[in-house]
Amino acid sequence: MLSLFARHIASHLPVLRTNVLSSSVLTASAFVATRRTFFTTRRIQLPAAVSKSASTPAKKTTKKTTKKTTATKAAPKKAKATKEAKSKPKSKAISKKTVERPPPKRVPKSEQPPSRPPNGYLLFFSRLVQDRRSDIKTAMDTQDLAKEAATMWNGFTLAEKQPYYNEVEVLKKQYEEKLDEYWKSASPKTLREINARRKHDGRNKIHRPHQENHYKRPKGPFFRFIEHFRQSDDGRAIQEAGVTATGRGAVNVAREAGVRWRAMSPSDKAPYVEAYQKEHADWQANHPSKSASS
Repeated sequence: MLSLFARHIASHLPVLRTNVLSSSVLTASAFVATRRTFFTTRRIQLPAAVSKSASTPAKKTTKKTTKKTTATKAAPKKAKATKEAKSKPKSKAISKKTVERPPPKRVPKSEQPPSRPPNGYLLFFSRLVQDRRSDIKTAMDTQDLAKEAATMWNGFTLAEKQPYYNEVEVLKKQYEEKLDEYWKSASPKTLREINARRKHDGRNKIHRPHQENHYKRPKGPFFRFIEHFRQSDDGRAIQEAGVTATGRGAVNVAREAGVRWRAMSPSDKAPYVEAYQKEHADWQANHPSKSASS
C-alpha cells in the first residue's frame, strides 16, 4: 500500500518521480535477483539413461566371470573324484587276489581216516551193481537200477536181509579198529590239511576224539541191552518201519528198548550187569589214573 501511495505522489512531483522510479527499478531488479521461483531455481540434472544394447555386454561379462569362478571352485571336486576312482580299482584288485587263492591241496586217501561202512541196503545195492555192471551204460541206467533195488529190498523179509546186517556188523568192528590205528598215527599237520580241504568243499571238519578206544569207559547194562535189541527181529522191524508219528526208527527202537528194560526182572538183567561189571573191573585195572580221577 505504501508503494502505491508513493508512486501516486511521485507522479505528481517530477523530481521525486524520477528518483522514485529509479529506486523502484533497483528494488524490483534486486527482488527479482534474490527471489527464487520455479523458473529461476536451477534444475538437478539426472544421469543419462543407459541403453539396453550397452547394458547387455556387461551382463555377459559378469556371467563369464561367474562361470569361471564356479569352474575353478568345482575343479577340486573333480580332483577328488579322480582320486576316488583311482583308489577304487586298488580295492577291487585286492579283493580279486583274496578270491583267486588256489584251493587247498587234496590229501591222499591213504592219509585220510577210513570210510564208514555202508548200511544193509547200500551193501545190497553195491552187490547188485557189481553183478549188473555190463548193463549199466548211462546215468539213466543207474537210476533205473536204484529204483529196482529199492523195490527188491522192500520186498525182502527179515531173514533175507539178515545176512547183509551180519556183514555190516563185521564191517563196523573193522572200521573201529582201523579208526583207532589211524588216530594213533595221524599228525596234526595232516589233520589241518584235511579240514582245510573239507571246509573248501563245504563239509564239516573232523576232530580228533578226546578219548581213544583204550581209554573209553565200558558201556552200562542198559546200553548193552539196546545194542542187543537193535539186532533182534523186533528191533529190525521197527527200524524198517522208518519215520512214524512217534519219531524216527532209531528213536522208536530206543523207546521200545526202554519200555522192555523196565519190564525185565533182575534175573533177566543179570547177564548185562555181569558183563558190564567184568569189563569195568578190567578197565580200572588197566587205567588206574583214569579210575582214580573219576
